[in-house]
Amino acid sequence: MGVVKLADYRQPESHTEQQEATSMGFVSIHRQFMDSRLYKDSQAVHLWLHLILKANHEDAIVKTDIGPVTVGRGQMLTGRPTLVSETFIPDNKVRSLLRTFEAKGMLNISSMGKKFSLLTIVKYDDFQSKNCPTVVQRLSNEDPSNNEALSEDCPTVVQRLSINNKYLNNNLLPKGSKYVAAVGEQSLDKPHRLSCEEVWNTLRECVPDARGWNTLTPKRRQLIQKFWREAKPIAKQLGDTEPFGMQAFRQYLEYIHVSCRWMFESRPDQKTGKTWQKRNYEYILNAELYAQVREGERDDR
Repeated sequence: MGVVKLADYRQPESHTEQQEATSMGFVSIHRQFMDSRLYKDSQAVHLWLHLILKANHEDAIVKTDIGPVTVGRGQMLTGRPTLVSETFIPDNKVRSLLRTFEAKGMLNISSMGKKFSLLTIVKYDDFQSKNCPTVVQRLSNEDPSNNEALSEDCPTVVQRLSINNKYLNNNLLPKGSKYVAAVGEQSLDKPHRLSCEEVWNTLRECVPDARGWNTLTPKRRQLIQKFWREAKPIAKQLGDTEPFGMQAFRQYLEYIHVSCRWMFESRPDQKTGKTWQKRNYEYILNAELYAQVREGERDDR
C-alpha cells in the first residue's frame, strides 16, 4: 500500500475530552530560560512553551476514561502521542525532553494509567502572575485612571484581545507601547522563505545516521533548492492539501529514518563481496527517491 500521508504512520491516542487551558490569555516567559542549555535546542523551547500555554491557569475538572480528574493550576492531562500531534516533534524527542524537564526540576509527571499522565509545571505560580500588565488593564477599563488599583485577574475583554491579536494594534494600545509590534513585525502571514541552513539543520537532526556535510557549499545549496522545486508538484499529485514545506520535509525524513533503515546501514553485498556504504544527504535530497518513498517502494523488505 502506498504511503500518501507520512504523518499517518503514527496516530495520537484519544483518552480524555478535549482539554483547553482555562482562563486563556497572557502567559509569562522568564528570560532566565535563555541561560539554560535547553534554549539552544529549538524543539526543547517549542515543547516547553507549548506546555506553559496548555497548562491550566485555574483548577478544572476533566472527564477521562477513569472518571473525573481535578486538574489544578499549572497542570494538564496529556500523553506523548498527543504532544507529538500538537507540536510535530518526534515521539522519541518528546520522550527525551520530558525526562530532561523532569530531571532538571522543571516538570513533575504522574502516571494516570497507561493512556495519559498528569503534568505539573514546577514553580508555575512563581512565573505566571495573575496580574495583568498595567498598560493593558487600563485600556480595559471604561474610565481609565492612573490611580485605579489593579484587579487580581485579567478582565475577560483583555483576555479575548490577547487571543485574537488582530485587534491588538496601534488603534487599541498607546503609540510606542511595548505591546505593539514594530513596523515590519506586524504581519505574521508573510510566506516563509526557504533557508538552506534550516534544511541542513533538519537533515542533521532527523537523519543523524546518514553521511552528512560539514559545510554548505554553493553546489549543495543549489541541490537543496532543486529538490524543493521538484518535490512540491510531487506532493501535490499525491494528494497533499498543504504545499510542500518544512513540516512535510521533516515528516519525509522521520519516515525514512524509521521505515527505510537500509539507507543508514553499511551492508555487505554477497554477490560482489563489497560493502555498500550508508547513504548521504545528496542521495536523500532526490525528488525521484521522495516519490518512491511516498509510494511505499523504498521500505525495508
